[in-house]
Amino acid sequence: MSNSTVSVLIGSALVCAIPGLLGAQGAPSAATDPPATYQVTGVISDAAREPVPDVEVMVVDPIGGRQAVTDSRGRFDLGRFPAGPVSFRVRRVGYEERTIKVEVGARARPTSVEIVLLPVAVELDSVLVNADPRGRLREFYQRRQERAAFARFLDSEDIRRRGPTDASDLFRTVPGVSIKTNPAAGGNAIRIRNCQPMVWVDGQRSPGAELDEVIRPEEIAAIEFYPSSAGTPAQYLERGNRLCGLILVWTKSQ
Repeated sequence: MSNSTVSVLIGSALVCAIPGLLGAQGAPSAATDPPATYQVTGVISDAAREPVPDVEVMVVDPIGGRQAVTDSRGRFDLGRFPAGPVSFRVRRVGYEERTIKVEVGARARPTSVEIVLLPVAVELDSVLVNADPRGRLREFYQRRQERAAFARFLDSEDIRRRGPTDASDLFRTVPGVSIKTNPAAGGNAIRIRNCQPMVWVDGQRSPGAELDEVIRPEEIAAIEFYPSSAGTPAQYLERGNRLCGLILVWTKSQ
């Protein structure tokens, strides 16, 4: 048959139609309807049934890339899908990660799911912690081990056991050292070979200062005393003070 116009008498009306647009009985065919789609929503809570916000919900099958984030009530909306299986992943820091599979379009109505997330321990990267309580006094303890023959070393525990009233009292039993009252400035004056040793506090030089003028015993974390230049750390050596000795003080507050 050629593709010519066909006239069909329906009731008292004459309708013209093109062959191929008529049904098997000669009536016009209906337009093809688009496939039905269904909304996919849900709510995520914890084991106590409290909503979990900020959970990432991401579709992984059949079409990846679509995602949503739960609101303050733990609710999410992934949009509409045609009937069939849909899988999506839910995850949030501090909770187990889960993959959920639902059958969209079952019973020809929207799909709503409730998901429970269980908390998990978060494993952090390893952190190396120095358990050495000496901390910043590491150099002090290292020098005490290496230079004990050249100097006297006292840490806070040594000082506590001696119970000094003034810092200068720590030197009363040191051979070659004399302790004299210093009425002008209070406290005592330390002399070795009738010479005043140089005092350093936390790496800072204190020219002309007596030990009792700059520190009290309870403030001292550690103290080093070098009676001569022998064994003195190079950074503290002074050409004009080689025979007068050196006192290095490390405070608790530094």
